[in-house]
Amino acid sequence: MRARSRYAASILVALAIGASASGCAFITPQATTTIVESSNGVSGNVDPNLAMRNATLISDDGKTASLLVSLVNTDTTGMLVNIQYVNAAGANVAETAYVNAKSTLGVGGSTDKKIVFTGLNVKAGTLFPIYFQYGSQTGTKLLVPVLTSDWPQYKGLGPAAAATTAP
Repeated sequence: MRARSRYAASILVALAIGASASGCAFITPQATTTIVESSNGVSGNVDPNLAMRNATLISDDGKTASLLVSLVNTDTTGMLVNIQYVNAAGANVAETAYVNAKSTLGVGGSTDKKIVFTGLNVKAGTLFPIYFQYGSQTGTKLLVPVLTSDWPQYKGLGPAAAATTAP
């Protein structure tokens, strides 16, 4: 009888230790279930077929800015993406970028497609609204961070560099 009670007591102690050691993990939310942007830019979707990834503006003078963004087309047909903003004078300005079917188009950076916004009045560290849209779909407005090429990862990506390398 004494052996059984010792055996039962050791099982209860083991269960208590196991429960107390894993109790915090049991009630704490998992960090891997929360999606966090791992870059300086922002992302969004127009619909399931068009995604904008890591959108950032690079401006050294506050008057012009290079757009850096990856446009992801998951549709089976190509699309002409409208990229719209309002300049400092209050005028709507539109740029376009064609994204092939089932592909990604990099805008800015070391890609061939360069888009430079002009007539701005922006400051580094602020958010600038840009509207992305294609076809007859309702578009999406992203508040895109404005950064400078002083950051090492953005060296040479400012508007002056984009203007000299544009096709």
